Amino acid sequence: MREKQVHILVGCADARDLSQVQIDVIDRITAEFRETGIDIEMHTIRAAGSFITPDIVMDIKRTFEQAQRNCLDVQMPVSYFVHIQTHGHLTEDSNDNYISHVHDLKIVDGSPLNCGMLGASAVGVEIEQMIVTEKPVINMRGRAVVIDNDTKIKYLLREYYAYDGYLAGDWICSIDLLRTHPRHQRTVLEKAIATDPELKMLNVQITCGILDYAIHALIRVDDGEPSVPFWDTVQNEIRKYAQNNRHAKDILINQSRMQKPFAGLLCMSDPRMSSRLLAANYYMRLKNIDHTGEYLPNTVFNMTGSSFDIPQTPFGPYVVAGFFYAVKSLGLTDQMVMGYDANQTNRIIQKIKNDPIMNMVVQKFNVNLIPLNQVELQAHNGQ
Repeated sequence: MREKQVHILVGCADARDLSQVQIDVIDRITAEFRETGIDIEMHTIRAAGSFITPDIVMDIKRTFEQAQRNCLDVQMPVSYFVHIQTHGHLTEDSNDNYISHVHDLKIVDGSPLNCGMLGASAVGVEIEQMIVTEKPVINMRGRAVVIDNDTKIKYLLREYYAYDGYLAGDWICSIDLLRTHPRHQRTVLEKAIATDPELKMLNVQITCGILDYAIHALIRVDDGEPSVPFWDTVQNEIRKYAQNNRHAKDILINQSRMQKPFAGLLCMSDPRMSSRLLAANYYMRLKNIDHTGEYLPNTVFNMTGSSFDIPQTPFGPYVVAGFFYAVKSLGLTDQMVMGYDANQTNRIIQKIKNDPIMNMVVQKFNVNLIPLNQVELQAHNGQ
């Protein structure tokens, strides 16, 4: 190999945000690039709303650091890319070219295809109400504290989540304007990189766009700058495939329906460590749901992170919000937890139990945490 590229997609946890068409195109274009001497390494970080919060920045940093450790040839040039992607339902008169502009895009108000985090502050209010109602006793600074009012919630956020502020509308905020959201998150990431000496040295290139569920295609809202041949090729091929292949259209029709997945999935951001496809197929076999083995959109509500297996650290605000939303609003009391091996899976489960709000959701809604791991599922599938 003459060059290595590390790509990270920061996408939403929405169950409709992935399809077999996307998986197949990425695999094919990755193979084509490798034939030209470019090694592609793809990671996906998924959190509700695609917000670039401090925990997501840390996930990006850890991913890039690990890629450097795994590179056997220290002389090989390595390039780093982050693709920020939100999703929504654009009107038919919007300019849906691959490269478009926010003033040429209009969102269908109230469409179920729009990101649920347009109402994230309301989700935050529900979480606050749950906490005050449940009155959990949390050990902080060596003493038991009953969390039963807004001031105590603020104390909890400061002591456990390192956030000085309120929960609803502050720690967890709604998307202001869906059209401009990916651009704003790009700016947030650019500012975070500018103040991090390690990330700054990597010359990270960032793209941002909106995945329009109505046409099953990504629209870049960054003037197409920077040009990223791998990413641009993948997205344009997905467009062609969806337009010209009847089977692809049959698969993608689930992407344009109201979100109604079968289960949730918390796993690592490296797909080589935790395959969403393997987890989805496992769950459908478990529940005797007919399936072809291909990944269908609207199957699994998936959240990922590179630090999900570090038990002594808290989850970020939009993982907490996404988990609550998935369990309460989508009714996903079956939550698969998937690491690479049994030990990693156990660490993820322990992190859930250690996180006060996540554990409260598990207890209140009788969430069934289903432990899985990549090694056993691959062995079962003969891979």
